[in-house]
Amino acid sequence: MKKPKTPKDDYNRFIQYSSLAFEMMVIMALGVFAGIKIDAWLNLNFPVFTLILMILSVIGAIFHAIKNFIKKK
Repeated sequence: MKKPKTPKDDYNRFIQYSSLAFEMMVIMALGVFAGIKIDAWLNLNFPVFTLILMILSVIGAIFHAIKNFIKKK
C-alpha cells in the first residue's frame, strides 16, 4: 500500500533536484575553467582545450545526472 504524499516529500524532491542542478553546473564550470587555464598556459591562439573540456564536462554532467536518477529510484 502506498503512503500518502506529504508536502515534506515535495520539499525533499525539490532539494534533491536543486542540488543535482548545482552539481552539474559545478562540473561544467570546472571543465571550462580548466580548459581556459590550459589554453593560457600553452599560449594557443584557438581555444582547443576549452572547447574539448567544455564538451567533455557537459557529457560528464549528463552522465552524473543520469546515474543519480537511476540510483534514487
